[in-house]
Amino acid sequence: MKLQHFLLLCGFTLTSAITVQAQAQVQHTQTSGNMSATNNQDVVKAPVMRLYQALNTIQKSAGNSLVQNEAILNQALDNSYDFPAIVGKTVGYRYNSFTSQEKTAVLEAFKKYTIARYLSSFANEKDTQFKISPDVKTGTTGNKQIVSTTIGSGNDTTPINYIVQNTPQGWRIVDVLLNGNISQTAVQHGDFSSTLAKGGSQALVEMLNKKTQSFNKK
Repeated sequence: MKLQHFLLLCGFTLTSAITVQAQAQVQHTQTSGNMSATNNQDVVKAPVMRLYQALNTIQKSAGNSLVQNEAILNQALDNSYDFPAIVGKTVGYRYNSFTSQEKTAVLEAFKKYTIARYLSSFANEKDTQFKISPDVKTGTTGNKQIVSTTIGSGNDTTPINYIVQNTPQGWRIVDVLLNGNISQTAVQHGDFSSTLAKGGSQALVEMLNKKTQSFNKK
């Protein structure tokens, strides 16, 4: 699996088409030892497993329409991502000054953008393997955990780690780490900052909508 495939997931713009062939195959190995500890780690890893299972389903359903794939991912992301936390961190301090209507508009645009980005990367793949490490690591802050994974096929794989946090809705993804240490929210914060500075929330919504349309054309 080429690294460019995952730069796309973190919001970078690619100038060449992705040529990786893939079939998603979710592989999850339970930890050994105490059963209660194993079950607890499974709960922590659950949002990542739901995301990968959705991508696996999409890659096995070559006849699906765009609308069908969007529906599959929409449900998975609702149960995997903490979008308010991700968008708040991505936008930065300006987010607190948004009205409730502005926050809703940005959240909806960001979610559509995220769905389109995933589909652009994976909908046409056939043999990508999604592997989740059996062990969960403690994050830099006590209330966050790190779920380590690799995505790819054969010897061509890339580490993608997920920072997850326990929320009132259960464990949710709050950041994605490309190559294990490049924060997606930090990358997107840099990408969005100039747009926000020039035109505020409306400009950001327009930019996200344009990116979504671009991904949907691929």
